[in-house]
Amino acid sequence: MNRLPPHHLARVGAIALTLGLSPAFLWAGSPHLPQPWRQEAVVDGRDETYNTERFLHLLTFRHSEALPGPTDNGIRGTGGSVSSRRLYLDFRFRQDFGFNHDHQGFLLDIQRSEDLDGTYQRQLVGFRHNLTDNTELWLQGDVFSDKAQSDVYFSARHYLDRDHWIHASWILPDAYFNSKTDSGDEFIREPQSFFVQWHLGTEATAPAAGTLVSINVSPPSEFSSRTKNLVVESKSLNAAVRHSRATENWLWQVEISGELTRRHYQLGGETLAGRADFERDHVKFDASVSDSHRRFQPRLGLYYLSLEEDGFFGRALNDVGTVNRREPTLYTDLTLPLSARTTLSPGVYLSKPDIDEHYLRNRGRQENGFTGKLTLPFKTVLSAQDGAVLTLNPTFYLHKFGFGGGNLQLHWPI
Repeated sequence: MNRLPPHHLARVGAIALTLGLSPAFLWAGSPHLPQPWRQEAVVDGRDETYNTERFLHLLTFRHSEALPGPTDNGIRGTGGSVSSRRLYLDFRFRQDFGFNHDHQGFLLDIQRSEDLDGTYQRQLVGFRHNLTDNTELWLQGDVFSDKAQSDVYFSARHYLDRDHWIHASWILPDAYFNSKTDSGDEFIREPQSFFVQWHLGTEATAPAAGTLVSINVSPPSEFSSRTKNLVVESKSLNAAVRHSRATENWLWQVEISGELTRRHYQLGGETLAGRADFERDHVKFDASVSDSHRRFQPRLGLYYLSLEEDGFFGRALNDVGTVNRREPTLYTDLTLPLSARTTLSPGVYLSKPDIDEHYLRNRGRQENGFTGKLTLPFKTVLSAQDGAVLTLNPTFYLHKFGFGGGNLQLHWPI
């Protein structure tokens, strides 16, 4: 297999920055990474009800650079304020330390992010072995001091060409839980998760173009928690397709992703006792077109989010309710060179959210108005050779007077 050496990959990153490529639609809790079953997700769930602007914040704080992508080595991080007491963070550092002429490699993958069930952290360490020039086997573990919480990943990747592969992972979440825990909690039916990915890239002349298809599946499992006084059965499916196409003057990008989650609870205690279910249907769509050959590289995009949730949200909120959100957003931006290494990319995001939320204990929310933000990301190239970019992105509300939150990003291909 003729994969690009590191110094060529760095040059590809620099080419991408020179072209002024638009974001690669990398959302929090990216479905283009393995997303295994999490105990805290099904037992506790998220510990907040979302405000009106929550998903508008996530859209304006998403990763602004195409490289490194979710499958690349390097550092990619974005963080920003989403409320007066909440900080959103999506960070990943991944590196494949090859040795023995790259026939083996030490894998390090540190992640911190969030999804609709709350925040999470992963510290994956592992080993890669090349069976052939085109086929790799990976063994990784999500390591915790409490051995009961450690996940084990078995993966294989087969290269059909230099930037064309098929990847599969079998994940055993909390693999040693029943034998290592002293909590009194236990698995009645042990969880497992499967991840499959197909990646088709292009030559370095169009590094942002290509197709990525990813599927995460967690079959039915059952967990009994004496500490939280519940038994929960759960299953989930996440899938995403991203396609980018570069023509002579235009870069077209589209991504659609979805989540289907089902949980069945048997609750104990004095309140909310008995059987309770939870259902989530979540869809996101994003499409944009940009002209990277014009001086100011204008871009126009359309984003749509649909979120339906119904039932018991977990012990963190300890509440039942319904959430229905429909949020179409039109956005546009352009890039203004300020110096050889610095640009300003002002953008406008206009949204018309339709929000209908009701809870038994928490305050509900009904909104059907206009929201918007002005973004002013300043980008500084820290290393043109490596394609490293630091972005400072202050934002301002358009539907009310006020600061819309600050956002800091770092992208450093390695």
